[in-house]
Amino acid sequence: MRLKLLSLLAILFFLAGVLWQLFLSGGILWAEVEAGVYGSQINAGGLNLNCPLVLSPSESGTVTATITNRLDEPAAPLITAEVSSAGGMQRLGTPLALAPHETRIVQWPVNDSDLVFGRLILVNVIQGRYGDLDPGHGYCGILVFNLFHLNGIHSLVAIMIGSIVLVSAGGILWRLIHAPFDEPANQTFKACEGLAGVTTLALLTALPRWWGLTLPLDAFALIMLSVIFTEFLLFPKSDKS
Repeated sequence: MRLKLLSLLAILFFLAGVLWQLFLSGGILWAEVEAGVYGSQINAGGLNLNCPLVLSPSESGTVTATITNRLDEPAAPLITAEVSSAGGMQRLGTPLALAPHETRIVQWPVNDSDLVFGRLILVNVIQGRYGDLDPGHGYCGILVFNLFHLNGIHSLVAIMIGSIVLVSAGGILWRLIHAPFDEPANQTFKACEGLAGVTTLALLTALPRWWGLTLPLDAFALIMLSVIFTEFLLFPKSDKS
């Protein structure tokens, strides 16, 4: 009975860590995908935006865009920020007067009044065409939640560290209980190691907003999770007829 309880505790530790990693990477991915289809869409890119990844509901943040005049003459592009809001999209226009090759930073504040879907702040920024200066476009999504009343960055760090500690604790406890491994236990342990590697990698790719990598990694992790708990834990080979 004691071994069964310890085995269950190891599984719960591991599962909690993996799910926290999936929650965080999936939340950042959700915000980024929603931002990508939010507001006006133009056939342009290359606009450098800097947005917080995570904010707490009581916290304010700042979105910044770096605008550069690449021409040898003055330019006056119009910068339009489309910011989500419970009352509808806000369009904030900022005209700039840029000297040749001048770079300017434009900022917009965001807070919980900009929430949509209960958890997201979405920002879409467009640099209008001005003469020979090409237009630009960028977007970002911000996940809003808090952990134990921490601010956004502290919640992010706490979940990252806590999830790694839980996954490691679950794996170490499982190894101590079941070593030396028989073949079914060895297969289970290797499968769990692979799952932990995928969820950790998904989280790491979410931090720089590489959602093109995060999406398939999260999907693969969910498939692995269902296979492991169905094939190895619920119906292990030793129990099959």
